[in-house]
Amino acid sequence: MKKAILILIILILSLLYYTGMLTKKEILPFSKEFFSVESSGSSDRLWGFERGTSVNPKELDQLYQLKLDKGIRNVPTLSFLLIRESERARRKGDADRAIRAATDSIKFSPDLPQPYFELAQALCYQNPLQLHKILAELLRGVIMQFQYYPSSLRLFYNVFYILSNGILMTFIVLGVIVMVKYFPLYFYDIRKNLSQEILRLFMNSLKIIIFFIPFFLRLDMLWAILFWCVLLWGHVTKKEKQLILVFLIVLAYFPFFLHSTSSFLDGAFSDTILEMNQINHEEWGKATEEKLRTWLATHPNDAEVLFSLGLAEKRQGHYPEAEEFYLKALQQDPKFSEAISNLGNVYLAQKQTSQAIAAYQQASDLNPDRGAYYYNLSRAYSQDSFLSGKIDKAFERARQLDPDLVDYYMNIDMPNRPTNLNRLVIDQVLTPQRLWKRFMDQFIGKEGLLFRLFKAWFEKIPSRIPFLAPILFLAFLIGMARFCRAKRFLTRCPMCGSPTHRFYLGSSSEEFVCFNCYRIFIQKEKLHPKIVEKKSSEVRQFQKQNHSISKFINFFLIGFGYLWREHALKGLLLLFLFFVFILRFAYWNGAISSSYPQTFSTFWKWFFWGCLFVLFYIFSVRRLYRFESEVEAKRERSGGRPKTVSSTKESPSQ
Repeated sequence: MKKAILILIILILSLLYYTGMLTKKEILPFSKEFFSVESSGSSDRLWGFERGTSVNPKELDQLYQLKLDKGIRNVPTLSFLLIRESERARRKGDADRAIRAATDSIKFSPDLPQPYFELAQALCYQNPLQLHKILAELLRGVIMQFQYYPSSLRLFYNVFYILSNGILMTFIVLGVIVMVKYFPLYFYDIRKNLSQEILRLFMNSLKIIIFFIPFFLRLDMLWAILFWCVLLWGHVTKKEKQLILVFLIVLAYFPFFLHSTSSFLDGAFSDTILEMNQINHEEWGKATEEKLRTWLATHPNDAEVLFSLGLAEKRQGHYPEAEEFYLKALQQDPKFSEAISNLGNVYLAQKQTSQAIAAYQQASDLNPDRGAYYYNLSRAYSQDSFLSGKIDKAFERARQLDPDLVDYYMNIDMPNRPTNLNRLVIDQVLTPQRLWKRFMDQFIGKEGLLFRLFKAWFEKIPSRIPFLAPILFLAFLIGMARFCRAKRFLTRCPMCGSPTHRFYLGSSSEEFVCFNCYRIFIQKEKLHPKIVEKKSSEVRQFQKQNHSISKFINFFLIGFGYLWREHALKGLLLLFLFFVFILRFAYWNGAISSSYPQTFSTFWKWFFWGCLFVLFYIFSVRRLYRFESEVEAKRERSGGRPKTVSSTKESPSQ
């Protein structure tokens, strides 16, 4: 039990050191403003209304009409004001009002996932039995969470962060297990070969110096553990060698991509994409435009930024400035069909109908499957001549390609209101897919993914030596593998734990035992009872120790028992899932926390994840107990761990 407690302390200290709790280091370099609602540049008043105040239906309709006039797709701040109003209504017991507020929230921000989740909660509060409606809104919220760029970016990074760190923490435990198992053999070999011979004295001194290399180089903990695992290459089993190789690959890539992604998300490239998303899909302020103009000063050929600024100017009625931005964007990308169509909208606003028609026709030629181009073309034809048959032809083509979009714009173009260009024609925007493509292109770089994968092996790792890189660890591993082929190393008998050079195949195709265990328990040779008693006592003591270590530590680290018993794949999987749960609780709001209010009740989220973790914990512990029982029964059947030892020569082990 003392050894089990010592191993548990080592594991806990290693994991705490890795997470930065012992060193007080910053895990993520994100600024406090990342993904903040305040970054939109909006003031404490939203279109004339104080935040936190209720808005009556008449005022909501006025705000909605203003939203349509401005051509804005989503108004997050107003939507979250309505979500808060829905929450207050639910607390007061007014389910109908809560549903109305949540529905209005969706109307103001149809691309955000949170309003759909709030509507699902309001419907559930009204009647929990209307599952078809509740599940439909939940599904729509999940779909929007994947489709809307900021929410999908946050979701994917949070998942990547938790999974990556879960994998790294799993391999920390694996490395500690390898060290605990085989370092006694490493030092036993040094003690065994102590002598006055100069050569042996030099070799033993060299082994001790090599052991302390991670301290001399001040290696990062993960790389230090990997170094020691590679150093024990000659002692470990074949499966463990494969896992050490996987450990090296994991260490070469996961910290590299975690750091690269974090740095990229906190850099100017990622901020520019978020600002473009804001102009294309949300309300925006002067601060957002100024940031894009600042970016344009150093990147004057960025067609997508030029396009976004042109869209902002057009929606504000600054048509000459919008035309200039669109023309500059087309100079960089002549086949930018969205910019061509939007340029046609600017021409139409300036009463240059023939130029608008030419622009729409050019856009539809470049992308004949886009219904919005034909809809705009029909609008231009109607401005040019009401007698032309081209109007109906273009309109029918638009309805055929995108009927929902056409119906939406036909409904918002109200005849009793003054004509508004933002309602009259369809402005093209940068889609989330295009923003994601830009993200991946800029993150991976012009060289491509293969270059990034190759580059990871030459990245600097935390150490005193600046040029130390994963490629040197790969060379060290190859060198140790070649060295171990030419020399015999001590290993540990799985039955009695004694160090030995001699191996014999045991009862399993994956198990090798020492010479004495093979003679007594496999061959069942008739040896002296005292010899059998002594060896049986060693086997019992060693198996009891293994049994107590695997069970005791498995209560704290699920999956440890399988790893300790050398069932690597099952142990790694369970341990990984265990760390995923732990990291999920530790980063409850995500590695990138959002300033948007949470729409789901925190209690129910904790309850769901807590129940899931408890079920996983109970299932894993029960499986380990069954596994241990099977191992014990197998040992007894094979004679590997006898219940009693007879004093007769005819039955040395039963």
